[in-house]
Amino acid sequence: MSVRSALNRWFVLVLLVALAVTLAGGYVTYDSHVDGAETVVEQQTTGTWTVESEFEHGATVTRDTEVFSAGEELTNRSLYFTTASPELEGTYTVSHDNTDGNPADTSTDLSLVIRAVEERNGNQEVHWETRDSLETLDGVEIEDGEATETTVSVDIPTILNRTEAIQNDLGAAPGQTEVLLVADTTVESSVDGETFTDTRTDRIEIVPGQSVYRVSTTTQDAGSYEATEQVTRTIEPTRLELYGGPALCVLGLLSMAFLGTARWRGWLAVTDRERVRNEFERARDDFDEWISTARIPDAGDRTPVPTDSLVDLVDIAIDSDRRVLEHGDQYAVLVDSEIYTYTAPPAVDPLASPATGDTDPVAEDTEQETASLSNLLFSDSTESTGGTHPDESDTRDSNDR
Repeated sequence: MSVRSALNRWFVLVLLVALAVTLAGGYVTYDSHVDGAETVVEQQTTGTWTVESEFEHGATVTRDTEVFSAGEELTNRSLYFTTASPELEGTYTVSHDNTDGNPADTSTDLSLVIRAVEERNGNQEVHWETRDSLETLDGVEIEDGEATETTVSVDIPTILNRTEAIQNDLGAAPGQTEVLLVADTTVESSVDGETFTDTRTDRIEIVPGQSVYRVSTTTQDAGSYEATEQVTRTIEPTRLELYGGPALCVLGLLSMAFLGTARWRGWLAVTDRERVRNEFERARDDFDEWISTARIPDAGDRTPVPTDSLVDLVDIAIDSDRRVLEHGDQYAVLVDSEIYTYTAPPAVDPLASPATGDTDPVAEDTEQETASLSNLLFSDSTESTGGTHPDESDTRDSNDR
């Protein structure tokens, strides 16, 4: 498709694109040259404070066994043996990190919770609960980057006996018994003059048994706090904004001016020659699967049948289950005693100026090219039918004289 054909077909869309480029360039130009530098207010971090907590546990073996020795320390295991290591120790650690180096004040309450719970309709229902305070730390100061530790212990056989006594007293044992070592902690510190308070609950979960007891921990993620302040800064226009905006604006205006002038003067008018060529090219692309590149044989005894378009030639090929042969600008389909032919219209210079009144020349050129193909294909056949050769005519004329 020629440039003129494309511009003529998509004139409105191209014009809208040029208008959009102009508007975009104008906006960038106004924003960078008229508004100039932009002042923005941002939040800037001036300091951070991080709090972390951890629960560790362990048990000491109280008697010799074949696999453990008395006094041996077992730590952070998922399972302990009740008769070999009946007492579980839990160590709770709280640490913090302050970018200003300020200390933190910590308060911790460690307690033992025994309760009976049951899951009902997706919710946990507590049937009974007891809570005993094991250790209370109030107002403990922790230096920046340091940590505080607190250790408590629980006796598993004692817990089992107590649980059994409560169930006997109630006359029932609903749900499942849970034993929790709970740490409720409050940590407070300041960063850049701003005070922050972190509240967390961590715990050790114990499933007691006569022979073994299982242990797991649940701790909160590290808490992070930021002190911020408002900062005002100026953003200068970039070189791309300073020079790219005007360039886009000028490009868009020139494009719209060119399109308007070309449309008004008729430069975008599509000639009949171009229209015929465009129709041929579209047909050539659409029916590519039916066309094969090959040398077109001489007509021989076949009757030449010119067609008006490539579409007609392809229709004949489809109906007769044949291939369309292509050689240069020549196309042909061989069907029994006929050879159907078509000559492609000449290519058009995509940048050439449109001509006026070229409908007839296009038809004449097409007829001449079709005739030339017919002469080429059937010259031998014509001679063989006894046509008069120019030399023979001249000889007879000379004899008559």
